[in-house]
Amino acid sequence: MNQYNQAYLNNLIENLVEESLHLDYKASGALVNQDNKKAEISKDVSAMANSDGGIIIYGIKEDKNLAKEIDPIKRKEFSKEWLEQVIQSKIQPRIEGIHIFPISIDDERVVYVVEIPKSNTAHQAADYRYYKRYNFMSIAMYDYEIRDILNRAKNPQIELEFKYSGTKDELQIIAYNRGTVYAKYLNVKIRIPKKIVKSPVHKQINHDTVEILANNAIREMVNPYATVATYWPTRYEPILPQTRFELTKISLHNYPFDYENILEWDIFCDNANPVSGSIRLADLLNS
Repeated sequence: MNQYNQAYLNNLIENLVEESLHLDYKASGALVNQDNKKAEISKDVSAMANSDGGIIIYGIKEDKNLAKEIDPIKRKEFSKEWLEQVIQSKIQPRIEGIHIFPISIDDERVVYVVEIPKSNTAHQAADYRYYKRYNFMSIAMYDYEIRDILNRAKNPQIELEFKYSGTKDELQIIAYNRGTVYAKYLNVKIRIPKKIVKSPVHKQINHDTVEILANNAIREMVNPYATVATYWPTRYEPILPQTRFELTKISLHNYPFDYENILEWDIFCDNANPVSGSIRLADLLNS
């Protein structure tokens, strides 16, 4: 389901949502039909793919990296097809899985949300350089960073997915292996505000936060019909490419979606580099 609409844009502005590794704002002037602007588009999009993926919103002005106001684009001058053609013709190799979502402001004006996946290879911008996201900017990469990206295909690529059940006040956390190599050993550290967690069994790391540990270990019963339950030794369940594994479920207090509630995580999997991330629990309502 497409979550991008004017309410989504207004929420970014009203809450002064800051640019980040995964979020970038561009005013309408970023799409001027000139070669240097097309090169800048290729730089920003390739940097997002070379880093951890994310979205670029063309049609929002920022002030000190905070969403300021909608600055819509004239649809007839810069169509979705024009933007897609610029992205795919100016970046090598082609980035698979990019989606462009138009948000109509009125009959003539539009905002484009460009959703960019994390890539399995390094992508070169129009100026023959490689870029990454760093401190709200797209900056040139060092040689070792490029080689590290090229090695992504040799390791599992684990992402977390979240499903919230309002009827059960329960957050389900799922590991998704989007890579081409199966994941053998997976360990995840999840940090969540203490005030919204019902269960007291988790490790408290400070006054406000608890840490939850999860992995892909399973323990199967020898005979589920026996009077006394006995189990096989605990083992790790491999997560095959393009498959999912439920890590844990967290019981939460009713409606934990205050805007300041942040869920953070660290992912450790086989020989892959550790991956960290975060999400506002309020954003789960729109997923």
